[in-house]
Amino acid sequence: MLGIALLAQIASSLVTQGIPTLAPFLQEDLGLTRGQVGLFNSALMAGSFTSLFAAGALVDSRGERAALVCGNVIIGAACAAIIATHGFISALLVLVIAGVGASFPTPAGSKAVMRWFPLAQRGTAMGVRQTGIPLGGALAAATLPALAIHHGWRVAVVVSGIFAFLTAVLCFFGYRDERPAHETLTRPSAPLSFREVLTRDIALMGLAGALLPLGQFALVTYLALYLKETQGIPVTTTAILLVAAQLAGAAGRVLWGVWSDRWFGQRRKPALITANVLAAGLSLVLGWLPVETPFIYIAIIVISYAFNTIGWHGNWISILAEIAGPERQGRTIGAAMTVMYGGIILLPSVRCIRRLHTLLALGVDHTCRHDTARHRAHLASARAWIRQTRLRNANQRVLDISNSTASFEIF
Repeated sequence: MLGIALLAQIASSLVTQGIPTLAPFLQEDLGLTRGQVGLFNSALMAGSFTSLFAAGALVDSRGERAALVCGNVIIGAACAAIIATHGFISALLVLVIAGVGASFPTPAGSKAVMRWFPLAQRGTAMGVRQTGIPLGGALAAATLPALAIHHGWRVAVVVSGIFAFLTAVLCFFGYRDERPAHETLTRPSAPLSFREVLTRDIALMGLAGALLPLGQFALVTYLALYLKETQGIPVTTTAILLVAAQLAGAAGRVLWGVWSDRWFGQRRKPALITANVLAAGLSLVLGWLPVETPFIYIAIIVISYAFNTIGWHGNWISILAEIAGPERQGRTIGAAMTVMYGGIILLPSVRCIRRLHTLLALGVDHTCRHDTARHRAHLASARAWIRQTRLRNANQRVLDISNSTASFEIF
């Protein structure tokens, strides 16, 4: 059952992360501006944001199989529709639909783990299931742009859509909703509303979930630019490093789950906190690297940072599911992720958060020797750099593809 849930997540991520990797091809073929292309991820996130709680309710009421099948059918249908689009608005609407489909695998797969695994193994199983997101992104980055180059972006989308449809068929015939021996599942006597599910603890977990991905956003969005400008590392090399970071993040999701089972005694919160404290420390090390640091040291730091800043999410989901109890796990995960997505959508619009995010992402200019003017100089250099990168076209396609490997579904 875990393998089927994992495959369903990979199929979903292949599309939702694969379409952004095809953005340069869509931009050229449909005559889109960079601003319009930038709204693709927003459309995907908007679709998921509006349907996460409904997806969780379907999981609780109809079972995981129905949700896994439904999600991948919707995604496959969106792929079939997008190949017929010939303009920005139609493409945007189709991506909203794809985002709706992408909201189903996480509540369904997470409840599957809670259903089929005892407490002592859930952290490990949840970590394995959560690797579907970075693995889907890595598979998309490795295959879809190459398909688009040789056969066109529509063929690449068709291939990913067929994979989603085949996964839906596998889920329908291969996944069983029967209750295992260790589970004592009782369905809720009446439907639970969003307000009833969103308790104080769940709301706080959702808010934490909105803040914790900032480090991962900074990694996938700014690493290539930061290393190119401060260390002189070619963008093609940093693209490879980003793929390695994604794989390290996938390993982190598994190992932090294993450690929560074995080292932390099935306590998820200490493992979650430890991973993020380590990520925070490594981000400071990365930001304060001196100029001309040997690449091997940079690679070790980046991979270690990705291991922790991507690896925390399995324990976050496990906490939610264990708080909820078996009868409302789908709704609880859906409600918490709705708060998470809402925060992710709103936080960048807050000026002070955006400045802090930019400073953390771009690091510190060590050539500044006057401590009293350091922070003002950092902010000014960050702004100037952003303006310069908007004018820079060289290697832009490589950056677009590498930065989008985890641009949407990083959770």
